[in-house]
Amino acid sequence: MRGTSADAGPAGVTGAHAEAGDGVSPTEIMAPGRAVLVGDSVVVKTQETTTSRRERIRTQAASLVAEQTGLFVVPKIISFDDAQGQIVFERLPITGLHEILRDRDQGLVMMQRMAEALAATHGRMVISETAPKGWVPLHGDFALTNVLHLPGADRLAIIDWANAEWTGFDGDYGPPELDVAVFLTSLFHRRAFYPRQVASRHEVARHFLATYASRSPHGLDLAALRSIVTGIMPAFIRLTRRLRGPLRALAYRHSMIDLELFLRRLPANNARV
Repeated sequence: MRGTSADAGPAGVTGAHAEAGDGVSPTEIMAPGRAVLVGDSVVVKTQETTTSRRERIRTQAASLVAEQTGLFVVPKIISFDDAQGQIVFERLPITGLHEILRDRDQGLVMMQRMAEALAATHGRMVISETAPKGWVPLHGDFALTNVLHLPGADRLAIIDWANAEWTGFDGDYGPPELDVAVFLTSLFHRRAFYPRQVASRHEVARHFLATYASRSPHGLDLAALRSIVTGIMPAFIRLTRRLRGPLRALAYRHSMIDLELFLRRLPANNARV
């Protein structure tokens, strides 16, 4: 299936593939089974066809939530070809949040905005009509690498609406605590003596959890959150070793210990924030 502007709806999908004149540069990000070409105005992602189609559908559903709530923006899909496993996105002028999170007060404000965006996604996004009871539509990789900032408009931009392979979870719907666990893992993941540390990390993390719990129709099960973090952490540590190398990965081990301690200090098992 290919997209055209006529069948795109609010997601802004159009029909043509990006050509050389669209500003696609040689900047290429490779991952197992996936290639991402970053151009001046577009980002072209090619991956396994089923995975690509699921990301395309999830991105379109997320775009509707973004338009309805105004809490965040999602890159528009310029074109797609499900048969080729390719999606062409607009390239937004986005930046990471690390500089903002170095300031405690700005960090608290940004955590609230991110929590509200995730709660709206879990409460409003519709991927299919059949959702298991108690599960929510997932972002799948709600990490600081995918939750970014549009400085000119002061808006959150959320990208890459596909499950992170390292979590081992492959569903469009899942427990809400899975997205929260991935976010916390990314928030705490810093190497020792890294110069751009998140200010008051425990405080801003608690603020994120409290805001999410108050906005989400499902609340937040802390016992489930602890269990999921414990379950996915070994895979995340292996991923860090693969990407950083065994020796450099040791510099990140303290951050996961810190996350474990943070979770232990939250209310007792089965309590809800």
